This record gives sequence, C-alpha cells and structure tokens, in this order.
Amino acid sequence: MIQIDIVLTDSFPMLSLTLVTEPMRVANRESLEETYSWRFVSVGGAPMRSSSGIEIATTALDERRSDAVLVLSSYHPETAVTPQLTRWLRAQDRKGTLMGCVDTAALIFAEAGLLTTRPAAVHFEAMPGYVAQYAEHMFVDRLFDFSPPRCSSAGGVATMDMTLALIAHFSSERLSRRVAEILTYIPSNHPGVQERLLPDRSLAYVNRDLAHAVGIMMATISAPLPVSEIAARLNLAEWKLAQLFKRFLRTSPSAYYRQLRLERARSLLHNSHHPVGEIGSLCGFDNHETFTRAYGRQFGCAPSKDRTIV
Repeated sequence: MIQIDIVLTDSFPMLSLTLVTEPMRVANRESLEETYSWRFVSVGGAPMRSSSGIEIATTALDERRSDAVLVLSSYHPETAVTPQLTRWLRAQDRKGTLMGCVDTAALIFAEAGLLTTRPAAVHFEAMPGYVAQYAEHMFVDRLFDFSPPRCSSAGGVATMDMTLALIAHFSSERLSRRVAEILTYIPSNHPGVQERLLPDRSLAYVNRDLAHAVGIMMATISAPLPVSEIAARLNLAEWKLAQLFKRFLRTSPSAYYRQLRLERARSLLHNSHHPVGEIGSLCGFDNHETFTRAYGRQFGCAPSKDRTIV
C-alpha cells in the first residue's frame, strides 16, 4: 500500500485537496484494492479550515515514514513556516520520501532548503517574487513538475496532472490514464495538448530580454538562428543571454531552442499527416539522422514510432 501524508496549513485550497484525493480514490476503485492510503496532518494536529471555510480534521506530525508528502498552503504561506514544520519536511526528505508542494507551498519548501537540486512549479504571477527572494532555489513556470524525489503543481486544476503523474510513478501509466478517463480529464501531456513550459504572458514578468529571446526562437523554429545572432538582435552579450537562461530556465539557450523545435515536431507528428522527414525539416533539422537521434534522446523513441494522429 502507498502511504501519502497530506500536510494542510490554515486556509489551504480545497480544490487542490480534492484533486489529490479523488484521483487516488478512483485508482483504488480501479485497482480493486486499497492501493493508496492517505491521512491529513498538520503542525499541532488541530482541524484546518480551507479558504472556502471547510474544516478538515488532522493529526499531528509524527515520525511515521510515508511514500509521499504533499504540502498544501494558503495565499500567505510565510505564516505557515515554523521550525517544527521545516525540520519535519527535511527529516522526511532524508528518508527518501517523494516530496510534493502545491502552488504557494513552494515557498515553504524553499524555506526548508528542499529546492536546491530539484525544481518546484510556481504560478507565473508568483514567479518573479520567489526568484528574487530565493535566488539560489529552483522555481519553474510550469503547470506541474514531476522530478522525483520532488513533485509540484502551480495550483488549480494543474494539481490533477501532478496526482496523475504520482499514480503513474507508483502504479502504472495505464492506471493513470484510466483514472483520467473516468474523471473525464484530458491530461496536459495528452496528444494534441501541448505542455506549457513557460507561457508567453509570463515571460515579461520574469525578464523582458528573456521573453524577446524566446519569442525569436519560436518565430524561427524552421530556420534556427545561431544563439550569437539572437543575442545580437537583443543587444546582449552572448554570455549575458546564457546567464538569463541558466537563472530562469535552468538550461542553456541552445538546449531550450532545441526543446522548442522537438516539441513542435512532436505536435506535428501527433496532429498532421506530414511525412517524418518533412516534419524534421519544418522544425529546423536538415539531416534526418540528426533529427531521429535528437528526438529519441528527448522522448525515448524514434519519431516514426511516435506517430499518433488524433
């Protein structure tokens, strides 16, 4: 049985809690056994009231090891940061527990020192403040992120994707897809639904030069430019552009550019009848072998094996 500890703080989001527990409930039903067991915990063990006024009974933090810890916080997560909570989170992490945070709980993870090697998904509106306050920690503007031993969501319905990824991790992709089907939910990684890595509207919140650089990349996918030329168009030194990508996207400009091109290729494979070779060319790969190797490294299979037109 997979044991999940769900840490609640005062004014936690009820929607996020439901999007954690309901998929696991359905997974149990489809497994014909109690595969997932969860409990609600908090500092002190008092009932916690959601932002919508619903009270949930909790038990106090203890030394029991669980398979995963998921923290749900409020609009003011700093009020939930206590030495007892941060010590407990670090202790759970040392035990090898999968540690997850939802929306503003990323700040609690940062305070506990849990985001130095793995990222946390953060809502784009909160991204600039978190980066400025915790520059040495890793925040990414994604709907959700699943990078064991960490998982996270930016809040709202994206929490469903995080929970489905958790089910796929502990059980199977097949069960995760079945749960999504029963709940009539289309996951963000479903064919035809592109994963949001860093949405255009949020880039300007983070850094205007970074937004312009990514805009140039997206406009030149079929005929990629040298990174030096992109930097020149922005009147930036190439090292400065690399620094921006490293700080905010945790990658290099060339790697991010390649990822954009490969994601466009995958979308075309799933949603067009273009031949594989033509798709490679449309995404800036002049050599078919280079395209096939790059695609395989990114997605784990050859383009011809990932052809799904929906």
